[in-house]
Amino acid sequence: MAADTIDVTIRIDKGSADRLEEIVRALKARGLDRVESHARFMIVNGSVSPDGLDALREVSGVASVRQDQSYKAQAR
Repeated sequence: MAADTIDVTIRIDKGSADRLEEIVRALKARGLDRVESHARFMIVNGSVSPDGLDALREVSGVASVRQDQSYKAQAR
C-alpha cells in the first residue's frame, strides 16, 4: 500500500444490488484504487487518499465507508 493511501471497506446498500457495477465505476471515478468487488456480500474493498473518504461516501448506493484497521503484533 502506498504511504499516501488508506485501505477502505465500502458497504453497498442492499437495495442497490442491481447497480453494483455502476457504483464501482463511480467509486473509481472518485479515486478508489485497487478495487475488489464482492457482490455476494455487497462490499467493495480498495484504497484511496485519506482526503477522498467523503467523496466515496457521497456516491449514491453507498451505505458506509470505513477505514480498514491494521493490527501489528507486539514484540515480547
